[in-house]
Amino acid sequence: MSKSADYTAEEWKAISSAPILAGLLVSVSDLSGPFGMIKEAMAVVKAVTETATNTSNELIRAVAEAVKTGAGKPDTSELRTDPARARAILIERCKQAAAFVGQKSASEAEEYKRWLVTLARKTAEASKEGGFLGIGGTLVSEAENAVLGEIAAALGVSASA
Repeated sequence: MSKSADYTAEEWKAISSAPILAGLLVSVSDLSGPFGMIKEAMAVVKAVTETATNTSNELIRAVAEAVKTGAGKPDTSELRTDPARARAILIERCKQAAAFVGQKSASEAEEYKRWLVTLARKTAEASKEGGFLGIGGTLVSEAENAVLGEIAAALGVSASA
C-alpha cells in the first residue's frame, strides 16, 4: 500500500484534490442553481468521508483525511474558462492523479479510479436537475450522465462504479 510520503508534493496534491475535482466535474456539467451547487459540493465531501471509513485502502483513507483538513483543496484558477474547456481540464487532472497512483501501485490505482467515479456519481445524485423549487426534475440529468460516462471512460472503469 502506498502512502502520501511515497509521492512528491506535486503528485500528492493531484491525488488528494482529484476527489473534489471529480465532484466539480459533475457540478459544472449541469449547473443546478445556488442551492443545488451547495448540495453537490457538500455531497462530494460527505461521500469522501463516508466511503473512506468503509475501506481498507490506506491511500484512500489518507486522501480523505487531506480533503477533510483542506490539504486536498484543488487549484481552480485555470477552470475560469468555457464549460467544455473546464470539463476537459477536470477530466485530465483526474486522469493524471490516477496515473500517479498507478505508477506506485496498479491495484490501488484501480480502486482509486473506481472511487473517483463513485464520488462523481454521488455528487450527481445530490440534487435534482430541472423542475421548479425541488418539484419534478430528475435525480441525474442527461448532461450529468454523459459526464459520468466521460470520466469513467477516461479512467478506464465502469460508469456504474
